[in-house]
Amino acid sequence: MIMRKLSILLLNALDIYGGGEFYVYQLAKILKSRGYAITVSCRNDNLLHSKCRQAGINIFPVEYPENSGTGKVRKISGLISRYITDNRIDIVHSNTNYDRTVGAFAARSAGIKHVSNVHSLHKTSHNITHWFRNKYLIHHFIADGNRVRDLLMREDNIPENKITSISLGLDLKLNKMDIETREKIRNEFGIRNDEILIGNSARMVPFKGQEYLLRAFCEVNKQAANIRLMIVGDGELSDFLKNLSVELGINDKVIFTGFRSDIKEMYSAFDIYAHTSIEGGGEAFPFAILYALANELPLVITNVGDMSEMADNGVNGFILNEKDVKGISDKLAELCRDKKLRNTMGKKSRDLLERKFSADKMADDIEKVYYKVIKDII
Repeated sequence: MIMRKLSILLLNALDIYGGGEFYVYQLAKILKSRGYAITVSCRNDNLLHSKCRQAGINIFPVEYPENSGTGKVRKISGLISRYITDNRIDIVHSNTNYDRTVGAFAARSAGIKHVSNVHSLHKTSHNITHWFRNKYLIHHFIADGNRVRDLLMREDNIPENKITSISLGLDLKLNKMDIETREKIRNEFGIRNDEILIGNSARMVPFKGQEYLLRAFCEVNKQAANIRLMIVGDGELSDFLKNLSVELGINDKVIFTGFRSDIKEMYSAFDIYAHTSIEGGGEAFPFAILYALANELPLVITNVGDMSEMADNGVNGFILNEKDVKGISDKLAELCRDKKLRNTMGKKSRDLLERKFSADKMADDIEKVYYKVIKDII
């Protein structure tokens, strides 16, 4: 049977550009290339806006509240509803808690279906409005991983048949290690060819656990002279982490790059990737680790959210308990000592990505959800 190509409105209300925003951007590009009529609704001061414009993706800018606050729900849902009607949108796909609400009421008002992605390991229902929205105004949930799906069932009482778990993915052609990029980045930061660079890419917020990475690196540094640590990103803990590196006596070995618009290129400079998140902050299925897989990097990660889905313990990396400074440092030291192990595990990382986490597979699964929800097969 031939399935009619849909007109889809993707919503993202946040004022930051992180994994969830990249998800919207990447999905919009893929669906557009497959013949769907795609519109992305976001703030006009978000990097998502400019990236979509550069990619030729239609944009519906909305002044969503800063930090995804709770105000203007009626006004903004009305704006979205009118856009849906005027542009014959078939389905709304929301991605954050605020646009989950305004998108739900807008879709209901316009008489169309609403699908919502959940990208973090937090319950989605905090008040009666959220409860009503989840029960009656969201036709299907897409969870980034199995732990998110389980949380939706356990904490939000969402029926299992109303949730599909779909792993995130990357474009395999656009994401791979590049020797020229590696040399360029390493030269920019004065990293010698014989130095082993441990990388981390994440917002500097408590649940990303960079404090424990710094403490682990301090221990590794006592055993090896030719290692460096690079932390890519910024955030509220920036000063704290920089001060901690001074206290630990490793500030000459740690590079804080700040925000980088070329974040995926940074991975080419790494030799090992470490992601030491902790529970309680909502970490689910970070794109950061997928970039590491794409760049053939061995992993040292913590067993938080669905991060363990991206590693075969002892095959393409090591999975440790959160805050396990000794365990993290031991595994980092093991990889630093053994180039052959790094290379072998790195190849397995790329194999895992190609097998399980391609963007095309992700988009295929999302398309199935859309057509399941609207049952519009002609």
